[in-house]
Amino acid sequence: MNPSMLIALAFTVPGHGSLLLNAPKEWQSSAQALQSPPSVAFRFRPASGEAFSIQVTSLWIDPVRQANVTPDSIKESVRSAAAESVSRAAEKEAPLVELRGKEAIGYYFSVTDRESSSGPGQYRYMTQGTFVTGPLMNVFTILHRDAAAPEKEQALRAFANATYTKVESNDAIASEGGSIQVQDVDGGYRLSLPASRLVMTIPREGLKKAPNPSSASPSYFYFIDEQQGLSVSGWFEPAEGFRGTRRSWEAETKEWKRRGIPGPQQVSFTKVGDWDAVLYDVPVSGGTNSHVRAHWVQAGTWIDLHLSLTSTLPSAASRTSLLELLKTVRVKQKD
Repeated sequence: MNPSMLIALAFTVPGHGSLLLNAPKEWQSSAQALQSPPSVAFRFRPASGEAFSIQVTSLWIDPVRQANVTPDSIKESVRSAAAESVSRAAEKEAPLVELRGKEAIGYYFSVTDRESSSGPGQYRYMTQGTFVTGPLMNVFTILHRDAAAPEKEQALRAFANATYTKVESNDAIASEGGSIQVQDVDGGYRLSLPASRLVMTIPREGLKKAPNPSSASPSYFYFIDEQQGLSVSGWFEPAEGFRGTRRSWEAETKEWKRRGIPGPQQVSFTKVGDWDAVLYDVPVSGGTNSHVRAHWVQAGTWIDLHLSLTSTLPSAASRTSLLELLKTVRVKQKD
């Protein structure tokens, strides 16, 4: 591809620098960062339609673990993922291919889903792999519907040429939706995105707007109540990116497992008004860390809302508190 048709992007891992790569200008991107574990998840999609979906998670590797992350260990991890994918694939085996650039080293494989349909969110072809750039481990999945889709090779080339910098980017990734707008209203915060027809209001109580841990996501929002150990975060996305609560949850927890993040405990699914929610706990010492991941899809927009509470309360009490908060979050269409 002509370099003039590429755009330089920086995806920041809070407190640990950025992953730099060049992607086609016409690709739309979005990202969400986490401070614990330090990581950033980003994805690419076409300007319109669902011809492809590219998802990447960049995770900072603790110095204690860096010596154990070798080309051989990466290869073995990808080999294990390939063996699991073959059980659902048209192929009987999925050979590993090396991914190598000036700074990047890793492996990937490709398979064809023998049971996929042509419906929304369905993709027949998948390429998946892992590469390391500096202290970042990057796990990627490329999904596409056309066997000859050029986006696969474009993405692999972008990953191979990716580099790492200790500098955290202050430049937001270009997004067709604009940047999130937060307004103080009576008793709360009013959130909207120029391209979205939805408006969400979160009660203020003890919440304060926090510095966005990832300047790479213009649609991301983040509020905290340090005294209570409460955080409220999330982002506005196009509705076509939502595949359903259970499928989104399965994909996310699969990434957790791949990245060595402790699995969620006491997982349950529920509805709170028009919110589809997942409740779960993350093990912590000396207390509980309870979460509610809620989804709202309406008028072409998907709102992914994440409520988290760390306290000494029993899990049941923490969850009740989070659900009561969720009930007070209001979503409506713009006037």
